Amino acid sequence: MEVEAKFIIQDTQTYHDLQAMERLGYFSISAPRVEDMRDTYLDTSDRSLLRSGYACRQREQDGCAVISLKSLHGAEGNIHRRDEVEAPLARIEIPPEQWPDSAARQRVLALIDPLMRLQPLLYLEQRRVVREVLYAQRLVAELSLDTVKSYEQVYHELEVELKGTGTEYDLAAILDKLAQMPGLKPEPRSKFERALAALEAQETPRSPSRTKSAPTDYGPPAEGPGIVGGDSMAEAARKTLRFHMLRMIASEAGTRSGVDIEALHDMRVATRRMRTAFFVLADTIDAEATAPYLKELKRTGRVLGRVRDMDVFREKARAYLGAFAKSIPPDLTLLTSAWDAEYARARSKLLKYLDSERYTQFKNAFTAYLEIPMPSPSANSASPRVAIAVPDLIATRLVEFYTCKSRLDQAHADLTGYHQMRIVTKYLRYTLEYFREVLGTEVEQAIGELKVLQDHLGALQDAVVACAHLHNVITWGTWQRPTEEQLRWTPTPINAPDVAAYLEFRQTESRRLVRTFPEAWARYEDAHHQRTHFTALIASAIAALS
Repeated sequence: MEVEAKFIIQDTQTYHDLQAMERLGYFSISAPRVEDMRDTYLDTSDRSLLRSGYACRQREQDGCAVISLKSLHGAEGNIHRRDEVEAPLARIEIPPEQWPDSAARQRVLALIDPLMRLQPLLYLEQRRVVREVLYAQRLVAELSLDTVKSYEQVYHELEVELKGTGTEYDLAAILDKLAQMPGLKPEPRSKFERALAALEAQETPRSPSRTKSAPTDYGPPAEGPGIVGGDSMAEAARKTLRFHMLRMIASEAGTRSGVDIEALHDMRVATRRMRTAFFVLADTIDAEATAPYLKELKRTGRVLGRVRDMDVFREKARAYLGAFAKSIPPDLTLLTSAWDAEYARARSKLLKYLDSERYTQFKNAFTAYLEIPMPSPSANSASPRVAIAVPDLIATRLVEFYTCKSRLDQAHADLTGYHQMRIVTKYLRYTLEYFREVLGTEVEQAIGELKVLQDHLGALQDAVVACAHLHNVITWGTWQRPTEEQLRWTPTPINAPDVAAYLEFRQTESRRLVRTFPEAWARYEDAHHQRTHFTALIASAIAALS
C-alpha cells in the first residue's frame, strides 16, 4: 500500500525553501539527491486497465526499468492511498508475458484481453529532488520535489510518502508543519490523472484555425509552430525557427533571475533546436540572409551553455553527497570553491551579454525577419511542399543514425564516437519533433524512444566533461586549466583525496555508460540487427503524409 500526500508548489520561492530546509518540526531532513525519470503509462487500445481502475507505469531511471501497477481513485483530499505492485524489467518495453513472475505480471494479464497488446498511453518526465525525513535517526518518510513535464504542462509538485517505519501519525505531524508553509496547494489528483486530462483535451476536435500560421504576438504558440502538409519547406523552416525563437525569449526573464534553473535550461534548449534547424533544414533557409543571425545564435547558446553545464555539474555533485546522508560526507570544499568562482564568472558574462545592445539587436532583428511568411509552393518552386520533402529528410537522418552506430561497432571507436552518436540522435529526434504536427501519432513513441538514447549519451558526455574539470581542480585548484603564464605561479601539488574519489566515481560512471550502451541501443535493432520495431514506428508516422 502506497500512502502519500500531494501538493502543488505555487511559486519558486517555496520550491527553494523546501530544498534548503533542514528541519520540519521535530523531524530532521537529509541532504537532497537528484533523480531523473521518464514514465511511460501503458494500456490496451480500448483502455482495459484504466476502465478496471488501474494505471500501469513503466519507469526508466539510470538505465534501469521498473513496471508498476497502481490502483486509481484512492485519494481522500490530497492524501492518496493506493495498492501498488511492481517488478524490475530486464529491458524496456517487453510484453507482459515476458515480465518476471510477479504480482504485477499476474494482475496485468488478468485484466487485459490475451489478444490485445499493451501500448503507450501517455508520457511523463520528472526531475526529482529527494529528501529523507528522519525522526530519531529512523526513516519515516520521503519528501520529493518534482519538476514535471507532460503535454505542454510544466509544474512543481511536492510528494510526502511514508517510508521505512513511518506511520500515519508521522504523516499527520509532517502535514501539520507543511500546512504552515505558504505556497503549497493540496492536490487531489495524481500525476497520471493530470496528464490524462491534458492528453484528452488535446484529442478533442480542433477548430480549423489550428492550422493557420502562428500568431504575431510575442508569446510562443500554445501547441506548435503550425506546420501543415501544404506548406513549402521554406515556410516550415520559418515557422519552426519562429516558434523556438519565441520560446527562447519567453524564458529570458527566468534566466536573468536565476531562481529556477529550468528557465535557463529551456532557453538553451530553444537555441539548440534553432541551431539544429539551421543544419537539418539548410537547403530551405536563405544562408546569406540568415548568416548574421546564426552567428549570434551560436554565441547565445555558448554563454547559456556554460552556466547550464555548471548547473548540471552541481546537481550531480549534490546527488553524490546525498548518498552519504547517514555517514560523514566527503570534503569537497576545494571543488565547491572552484565551482563558485567559475559559476560567478559565467553568470556575470551571461547577464552582461543579455543586457548588451548586440543581443537586443539580434533578438529584435531575427524576430522581425521570422514574421514574414514565405511564398506558397508552386510547380516551379525551389522549395517543395512539406508532404513531399519530409519523408526524404527523415530518411537521411535515419541513415545517418544507423551509420554512426556502425562506426561505434569498430574496434577503434572511442568517446568521440559516442559524442557524435549523441549529436546524430539529437538531429533525428529534433527532425521528428519539427514535423510532429503532420506526422502520424506513432511519431510520439519514436521521439520517446530517441529520448532514452539521448539521455544515456548525454549522461556519458556530462561525465566526460565533469572528469576534465575535476582533474583540473585536483591538479591546479581551478575549474579551467590555467594558462601557461598562470602555470608559472602554480602552488605545490594539491591534496584533496575526497575530490579525487569523486573523480574516480565519475570515471567509473562513464565506463558504466559505455558498457551499458548496447542495452540502451537494443530498442533500435533486434538480435539479428534487423531494424524492425523502431523503423516501423517511423514508417507508420511518415505514412500519414501520403
